[in-house]
Amino acid sequence: MQTVTFQTPKSKTASTTIHTAAKAFRATLRDEAGILAKVDGEILFFSDAGELISIEPEDCVWLCVLGEVGLYQTQELLDNMRHGAARIACSRPMERQ
Repeated sequence: MQTVTFQTPKSKTASTTIHTAAKAFRATLRDEAGILAKVDGEILFFSDAGELISIEPEDCVWLCVLGEVGLYQTQELLDNMRHGAARIACSRPMERQ
């Protein structure tokens, strides 16, 4: 998060806060594929099998970061982790009456 201060046309000072997008990376941890992300200051590994692992310094020797995933995939991961509205809306069963 970054705060930017600027001058408006009427010579008044204004400020706004800029939120940087979260980044996530494809990675392997002990030969298990998944996504690596920093959430609330903690580095987490979300395995493709559904396991959530907190990365500690001793885990780094078993971690291989492959590349950054797209913004939509990062947001989907965070929504799934937080059980947000996007997950609820996307996972709702389609029923016909």
